[in-house]
Amino acid sequence: MTEIGYRAASLAARRLPGWLSDPLAAWCADVYVATHPVRARAVDRRLARLWKEAGLGDPPPDARATYRAFARALRDFLALGGGPPRRDPVVRLDAEAVRHLASARAAGLSTLVVSAHFGPWETALQWLARQVGPVDAIAAPHRAPSVERFFRAHRAAFGIRTLSTGHPAAAALARLREGGWIAVLADRAWRDGDGRAALGAGMVSIDPAPLFLARRARAQVLAGVAWRESDGAVAVRFHPPFILGAGRGDVEIAEARSAIEGFFDAHVRAHPTQWFDWGTGATADPAR
Repeated sequence: MTEIGYRAASLAARRLPGWLSDPLAAWCADVYVATHPVRARAVDRRLARLWKEAGLGDPPPDARATYRAFARALRDFLALGGGPPRRDPVVRLDAEAVRHLASARAAGLSTLVVSAHFGPWETALQWLARQVGPVDAIAAPHRAPSVERFFRAHRAAFGIRTLSTGHPAAAALARLREGGWIAVLADRAWRDGDGRAALGAGMVSIDPAPLFLARRARAQVLAGVAWRESDGAVAVRFHPPFILGAGRGDVEIAEARSAIEGFFDAHVRAHPTQWFDWGTGATADPAR
């Protein structure tokens, strides 16, 4: 999709009522599945594996459920652009999530927010920026510069600066050392065949590189997940924040990675159709 396509989709998402945009997003997802059978079969295999590892008895849903969830997440992100006022999405946190976010904010430390391609992550990130102030996001740049500019501007309207060009790791480290908040999607896709793309023992394997950044900056790590509930609300959950290092109460990289992967695994078991791992060896979403 080109920049013009994204702008047209954003305009439609803002103007159309939910009862119309929901089935339209589902139709677009179904067309994508029908025209990309190789990708769809890879997602089918992932869902079957998730169902088996989670011990669920019913037959797993097919790829359409995941692509429909993705299409709605993208619609929600685009609907929050400029133009006519629109109500903010309903965001729900349980008592535990409220405590963990409050603890992270009260610490007054720079913070690395680690998440994955789960549900409406863009909408959840915009919500987080409203809670804690400006957030910088590490994101892989789109191959089309015009589309990349669109996504950067769309996020910037909600206080989110995208670190995707030049030296994003160095920029992120500098921002953490200044006391800022950085968000990153760290999951790695499963490989077809014999296993996962990395050495993690769980279903979701994460890239440890962001954790090394947090350790160098003495920043706290806050892992979070998001999903879209049946009524359209965005739900968010957090893992208890922690600091990497050698001090008392600190944790090391391997321990941190294991804890985050376990937290993500539990989320995937609960919401298997809202993990946007397309099974192609990369976690970039098909629309980008």
